[in-house]
Amino acid sequence: MTQGSSQGLSRSGYLLLIGVIIGWGTSWPFLKIGLNEIPPWTYRGLVAPTAALFIFSVGFFLRQNMWVPKGQWKSLLTAALFNVMIWHIFSAGGIPLLGSGQAAIIAYTMPLWAVVFSMSMGSERPSLQRLLGLGLGLVGLATLTIGEFGIFTTSPMGTILMLIAAMSWGIGTAVQKRVQWQMPAMAVAGWQLLLGGLPLTIIAIIFEHDLWPTVIQTVSLKAVLATIEILVFPILFCWFAWFKIVSEVPVAVSAVSIMLVPIVGVYSGHLILDEAIGWREVSGLLLVCSALALVLLPSFKFGKTT
Repeated sequence: MTQGSSQGLSRSGYLLLIGVIIGWGTSWPFLKIGLNEIPPWTYRGLVAPTAALFIFSVGFFLRQNMWVPKGQWKSLLTAALFNVMIWHIFSAGGIPLLGSGQAAIIAYTMPLWAVVFSMSMGSERPSLQRLLGLGLGLVGLATLTIGEFGIFTTSPMGTILMLIAAMSWGIGTAVQKRVQWQMPAMAVAGWQLLLGGLPLTIIAIIFEHDLWPTVIQTVSLKAVLATIEILVFPILFCWFAWFKIVSEVPVAVSAVSIMLVPIVGVYSGHLILDEAIGWREVSGLLLVCSALALVLLPSFKFGKTT
């Protein structure tokens, strides 16, 4: 997978970016709707491999080489472990225990953890601006989670699970950035979803198969439609769109856009699920978004270019 050196997106790239922000931002209340009625292993074990099959089908239709080059299996397995498997396991457990907007804010601290792990791997050099950003991000999390009315007090397990999910996604991102992928972006996405999703399917078959008859009889149309929406828009479309965006601009530049995702997540949770928005959500959101800006903005090059 090659990454473009341009600092700007094409017109189609901007349209895809808007789609990603809307798709990922609005996915949180729909995830909560689905996970409230469908067992978590079954939900994740169904969605991820199904998305992978769709991506492979599109890749073959477009005549892209979807096979993994020699020497890249280890990197692919590692990225799939953190980006898909661990992320899906812990987020599936955390989302039903939190407000969807709260879960979105914690989840999209991912770039902060990506920078931390990139520094520990020697891929990033710490700067005062990035250290300040990390500090702001931690303050934002503390504002949201601790205190008498913080979500850690009301849902400690949900908070811990989502933090682990965000950290896992951060590790996966740091790992993925170190790899010079020699296959199309679609193949990278499809293989990660397949390799990370199949173990969840196996676990679901082993531990939740006895729940399936009851789920089939009692699951609501709302939960089914919410799951289909997650599969089609946030996973299939947004995965393709995100890798297309990354191919046009450096990853750090494109990643700044995800600051808008938790904002959309908080307000979509309010509109769709009537979740309350208090000073903690607003303060945490502002601090986390400010932290993301400080962490990611050093990748921009300002001034005259030659």
